[in-house]
Amino acid sequence: MPAKELHDASVREAGDGAKDLYDAYAAIRHRARETAGTPSDILPRVAAHHAIYQDSQGNHSFPMIALHGALWGKNFFEVTGQLGTIVSYRYFYDAQEKTKRHGMLNAFSEGFKAVNREVFIDTYTNYYFTKEHGLHPEASHFIQADLLAGLNAVHAAARGVPLDDGARREVFQLALRHEQEVTVAPGVAAELAKFDCPILRALCMKPVVRFTYFPTGRRFFFSDFSNTEERIGKALRSFDLAAAQGWGRVEAAMNAY
Repeated sequence: MPAKELHDASVREAGDGAKDLYDAYAAIRHRARETAGTPSDILPRVAAHHAIYQDSQGNHSFPMIALHGALWGKNFFEVTGQLGTIVSYRYFYDAQEKTKRHGMLNAFSEGFKAVNREVFIDTYTNYYFTKEHGLHPEASHFIQADLLAGLNAVHAAARGVPLDDGARREVFQLALRHEQEVTVAPGVAAELAKFDCPILRALCMKPVVRFTYFPTGRRFFFSDFSNTEERIGKALRSFDLAAAQGWGRVEAAMNAY
C-alpha cells in the first residue's frame, strides 16, 4: 500500500478509538486546505509557510526552504517564466507549435502548483497538530513517529532553548523525506505521464535551480528532476547553504524573486 494510503488508514484507525483527536486533526487539515487556496495561490501559501517558520521561532526550517522552492518554481515553470521564454525561442518559426508547447508547459505548471499545495497542506497540518496535540499518546497514529519526535523537539525549542543547525537539519530532513516520498514523488510522476514532447520533458526534468539566498554564481543542475533521491540531495544542500548564509539573510531573500 502506498505511503499516503497507509497514513490515511492509520488516521482512520485512530479515529475509532480517539474521536476527539481525530476531530482535532480533521479540523486542522480543513483549515490547512482553506489557507492553501487554489493551486495558483502560491503567494498566500508562501506567506503561510513564513508564518509557520516565524511561529517556530526559526526552529522549523522546512517551511522556509519550501517557500523558496515554491517561489523559484513559480518563476521557472510558468509560461511567462524561464521555460516559457526558452519554448518561445525554440518554436519562434511556428506559432501553432509554440502555442501547443506553451499549453503543455502550462499544464505541467498547474500540476506543479497542485503538488506545492499538497505539500503546504501537509506541512501546515503536521506543524499545528503537533503544536496542539504532539504529546498525546495517540498522536503517532496521525504523524509518522520520527517526524512527530522532530516536530515535538521544534515546539520545545520554540518555548526554550533554540535548536542548533545540526538539530534543525535533522528535523528538516525528516519533513523533507516525508513530503518527497509521500506527496511530491507521485505528483511529479503523474505530471510526467502526461508529456508527449521529448524536448519539453527534458527541459522540465533538467532545471537549473538558484534560490535567491544562494552565494553568487551558485546553482544546482538537475540530471533528473523526477528522481526523488536527487531532489532530496539538492534540498539538503539548499539547507546547508542557508545555514552558512545565515537564516536572517535567507528570510530577507524572499523579497528578491
